[in-house]
Amino acid sequence: MGNAELNSMASPALQGDPAAREASCSQRISAFVAGLSFDGLPTAVIESAKRHLLDTLGVGLIGSRQPNAAAALEGVRGIGGGSGQSSVWGTGFRLDAPYAAIANGVACHVLDYDDTHTDSITHGSAVLAPTVLALAEELGASGQEAIAAFAAGWEVTARVGLAARGSFHKRGFHTTSVAGVFGAAAAAAKLLRLSAEQTSHALGLAGSQVSGVSEYLSNGSAAKSFHPGWAASAGIVAAHLAHAGMTGPMTVFEGRYGTFKTYGLVDECDLAALDAGLGERWEMTRVSIKPYPCCHFAHAFIDCVLDLRLQGVTPAQVKALHCVVPEIELPLICEPFAQKLRPDSPYAAKFSLPFVLAAALTDGRIGHDTFTPENIARPDLLELADRMSYRVAKPGETAFPKYFPGWVEARLADGRALVRRFEINTGNPDNPLSREALEAKFRGNVRGLMSNEAAGRVISAVDSLEDTAVADLVRTLAQD
Repeated sequence: MGNAELNSMASPALQGDPAAREASCSQRISAFVAGLSFDGLPTAVIESAKRHLLDTLGVGLIGSRQPNAAAALEGVRGIGGGSGQSSVWGTGFRLDAPYAAIANGVACHVLDYDDTHTDSITHGSAVLAPTVLALAEELGASGQEAIAAFAAGWEVTARVGLAARGSFHKRGFHTTSVAGVFGAAAAAAKLLRLSAEQTSHALGLAGSQVSGVSEYLSNGSAAKSFHPGWAASAGIVAAHLAHAGMTGPMTVFEGRYGTFKTYGLVDECDLAALDAGLGERWEMTRVSIKPYPCCHFAHAFIDCVLDLRLQGVTPAQVKALHCVVPEIELPLICEPFAQKLRPDSPYAAKFSLPFVLAAALTDGRIGHDTFTPENIARPDLLELADRMSYRVAKPGETAFPKYFPGWVEARLADGRALVRRFEINTGNPDNPLSREALEAKFRGNVRGLMSNEAAGRVISAVDSLEDTAVADLVRTLAQD
C-alpha cells in the first residue's frame, strides 16, 4: 500500500497536518485516543455510555450464574492472579485485572443478550465493560476516566468492524473478537494514560493477539462466549506491555501482513472507515440493545412473527414460514439447516432461526426460559420449526448491514400469504428501547440475584458515574 493510498484514508480533521497525513492508520487512531477526555465528550455519548454500561452489567450479572461462566471463573482462578483488586461481578472473588476481565467478559456474552453495533457486527460492550471496570477498579480511576475509556474503546472497536465490511465473518472469524481486542487495548491505554506513541504500540501488540474462530457453531460450544473475555484480557496485557516499553507494528491494520489482509478479505474492506469522522461522528451512539436473549440476527424475524401472532395467526394455521435472510447471517442462524432444525443444546438454539421463530409464534415471547434443555426438545416447537424455509436476500434487497432486518411470509392453511417486514430491529438506535424498557431489562436480569432496592442502587450509581469512583459502582454490584 503506497503513501498516496494511505494518505487518502486520513480523516478530514487530520488532512491539514502534513505529519498526520503521513501517519499510519494506527497512529491516527492513537492520536485520537490519547487526546480524548471526558470534558470533550458530547452529552449524547456520555448518556449512551451509561445506558450500555447498565445493560451490560445486568447481562453480566445473570450470565455469571450460567455453567459456562462458572467454568470460566474456575479456570482463571486455577491459573492464578487471585491477589488482585478487580471484582468478578456477582461473586466475592477478586482477581488481577486481566483475569477478572476474562471471567466478566464470558459472563457478559454467555447468554447472547449483550448489545451490538449492527453496522460493524460487534458486541463491543461485552469486551469493553469488563476491560474498563476491571482496570479502572485496579487503578482507582474515576467514573469520568472510565466513561472516556469506554467511549474510546467503542469508537475503535466499531471502526475496525466497519472497515472489515463483514469480511472477518466471511473468513470464519468472530468480528467481536478481532475488532474487540483493539478496542480493549485503546480503552486500557486510555486508563493507563499512555501517550499517542505508546497507544500505537499497544494497538500493534493487540494485533498479535487477534483471535476468535467461528467453529463454535459446529456444536454450540462455550468458545464464542470466551471471545469477548479473551479480547478484554489481551487488550489490558497489550496496553501494559506498551506502557513498559514494548513495541508493536505501526502498520498493524494496513500492512502487508496486517489485520485486514490476514483476517479479512482485503478487496472488500474499506480502510478509510477506520478514522472517517473520528471525533465528529460517534459510533458509540449507534449501538443496539437486545430485547431478546439470542443471536441478534434473528431479532427482527422474531418481531415479524410476534406481529403475526398479534394479528391472530396461530401455529395450527401455518403451513409454512418462509424467510428472506441476508447472506452473512446464514452461517449463524440458518446453516447447516438440518442442525438448526434440531439444535443440540440450549446455546445452539439461540442461533437457530427455525427454533426461535417456532417459540415466538407458539409462546408469544422469547426469554431466558425459552432456552432450556426441556424447552428445546418440545415436539410442538420442533414440528413447527420443520415448516420453515428461507432464501438468500439479493444485494440491496434489505437494509442490512445498517440494520438487522426481518422478512417473513406466513403461508396459511386457508390459502392466504401474510408478509411481515421489519427493516429496523427493535432496540436499534433508530427504533430504541425506552428508558423504562432498559431498566425493566436490567431488573429482570438481576431478579433473584439482588433485591429491588439493591438494583436501584446500581442504576443510580451508573446514572451518576461521572461524579463517583468506579470502585463505588462495582461495590453496588455486591449489595443485597
